[in-house]
Amino acid sequence: MKFEPPPGLVAALGDRLTATWRYRCEGGDHLRAAIAASPTRSVVFCLWHQSLFQLIGRHHGQRIAALTSLSRDGTIIARYLERIGLRPIRGSSIRGGLKAARELIKAVQEGWHAAITVDGPRGPFKEVKAGPFEIARRSGAPIVPVAVRASHAWTFKRSWDHFRLPLPGARVAIVYGAPMVVPPEYPDSATQMGLRQLLARRLHLLESQASARVGQRHDVPAASLAWMNGAAPGPEVGDA
Repeated sequence: MKFEPPPGLVAALGDRLTATWRYRCEGGDHLRAAIAASPTRSVVFCLWHQSLFQLIGRHHGQRIAALTSLSRDGTIIARYLERIGLRPIRGSSIRGGLKAARELIKAVQEGWHAAITVDGPRGPFKEVKAGPFEIARRSGAPIVPVAVRASHAWTFKRSWDHFRLPLPGARVAIVYGAPMVVPPEYPDSATQMGLRQLLARRLHLLESQASARVGQRHDVPAASLAWMNGAAPGPEVGDA
């Protein structure tokens, strides 16, 4: 039998750990501009799966709906989100995706921000999926890419996402990027791929900036770089 920690224990440990982190945030002007321009006054935050816990540690009690999978790990994350005042929406591209997408779109239209891990729930590592663009297209809310990096962190190298957990007392840099507005028309496959690759480039650029703020180096994984610079044209990393 697999052990499933009680939600209260997870929340208590998570709160104690995140309370020791020293956050530095940049790009707030991008976030404010996106919210002001949004017809719903909400945005679609897009981030890498490995950064989820680092980011939500900064957003306790805020009006954010986060997509979590129906897996056992997703259940633990969903219960933790509830304990810290966020709204979990269960589902993924593998299971329950359509229902979750509809619920998330409705939440955004009601004024909730959405948080989507663009390469979740199981990868490929740092390859952006199409889901965030559909949420943004149908809700009318802009996408805001966001990257996070800690000065010192455990990296779970055996997990598909190389999940990062900052150490106690770590400095954590959060960088919000310029918003992306998705047209209401349904894109063709080439346009959709171009948008996915563009968002990946922007996320890597932001992660490079966040890494520099805490004295870390950012290396783009070879597989992600090959996918990102594939068939659809777009600016190189750093040109966003």
